[in-house]
Amino acid sequence: MKTTAQLLVMLFAICSFGQVMPIDFSDPSDAMNCFDCSFTIADDGGNPVGSIAGGGLLYDTAQLNLAENLDLSDDANNTITFRMKPLADYGTRTHLLKFEAGTGPDTELSFTTSGTDWQIITLDYGAGLGDYSLMVFFPDFNNNDVGTYLVDDFAGGTNVTPIPDLDTPSPTPTTPDNEVLSIYGDTGGFTNIWTSDYSFGVTTVVDTDPSAAVNNTLKMDFSVAGYGEGTNPGTVTDVSAYNYFHFDYWTANATQIRMILIEEDGSVFEYFYELPTQEAFVFNTWTSVDIPLSFFTAQGFSTDKFFQFKIGTESDLNTGIAYFDNLYFSVNPGTNLSVTDVELNNMTVYPNPSENHWILNSNSILSSIEIYDVLGKQVLLINPSSTMVEIDASTLKTGLYFAKIRSANGGRTLKLIKK
Repeated sequence: MKTTAQLLVMLFAICSFGQVMPIDFSDPSDAMNCFDCSFTIADDGGNPVGSIAGGGLLYDTAQLNLAENLDLSDDANNTITFRMKPLADYGTRTHLLKFEAGTGPDTELSFTTSGTDWQIITLDYGAGLGDYSLMVFFPDFNNNDVGTYLVDDFAGGTNVTPIPDLDTPSPTPTTPDNEVLSIYGDTGGFTNIWTSDYSFGVTTVVDTDPSAAVNNTLKMDFSVAGYGEGTNPGTVTDVSAYNYFHFDYWTANATQIRMILIEEDGSVFEYFYELPTQEAFVFNTWTSVDIPLSFFTAQGFSTDKFFQFKIGTESDLNTGIAYFDNLYFSVNPGTNLSVTDVELNNMTVYPNPSENHWILNSNSILSSIEIYDVLGKQVLLINPSSTMVEIDASTLKTGLYFAKIRSANGGRTLKLIKK
């Protein structure tokens, strides 16, 4: 119970973030975002309380993004209590409180109210849960009843400080503007930009540049959902003028990433390139990936019917967080360079084209060289630990290959031709 006497009556934007448990609505940031309902912070005898007016739909909701995740994994400390008061005698009504966007399965419990007095609600959530960043309240759950309810003093669980967002800027593309159709990115200066009509799934835009500059990236929590964007049915984009799809990623713990291109031709078809199946993960550094479009067309992708892109996993419930930037189609492989890539930018390779071998020279000690064919299959892996490397090409078929090169100072992709 609060003693604050000031009346607070406000409506809040969809992106407001609440404080940590307990939630008592004495701070404007405690305001909940309503979907098909309305929410205000109201006065009840000198105390600020939440006021939720249902919209008469089956699943109208009031939601609160928590500033710190709420840990419900301890079965001895995951009981949530709060107070609730119907503003009229609606008889017995059923409601539901749910926690989402967490490291464990979504969890929900229903409860009832009756009369017009303040009632103490106690919900004992089960075992095997995780920590959650979203609290969702369903007034008059699963029915079309309309009512207004006061709520107050949400408490329970354990607050968990979230992991700070990445503060390492993503690479700045240097791929020529006239060779690119940009899907996402704000640092490449690209002018040919694909426009989506809608987005789906869950992502957060994070500025990874700690300086005054801005470098926005997509932050994906694969324990919650995937994310994508698309155009309306019947509106497709012809990308047949391009040969590669490029993206940059950073992760410390992702276990799977699928970059998915989707076509629409009466029906919708998805084609994906997967880490670590097609290439191994590189952790704790920005890494560039250039996928030959032939990898997708070999699966059946029609380059004149590009419809959506999606970043996800097999189930969209794999653990791990990853950041993505610089998604674009390009004529040639991308040449994204971060600050630490400068030494590798001076690398030389000869002879190229070659019949039997390539020699790489670098100012940095090279830790690994992965050679891929145009279908994305790894055909060679070398761990040289030196600045000069000879790559034996005698066993490779004639054609185009890509060398994905790593060092302590970053990474780079080179195009190699076997005669």
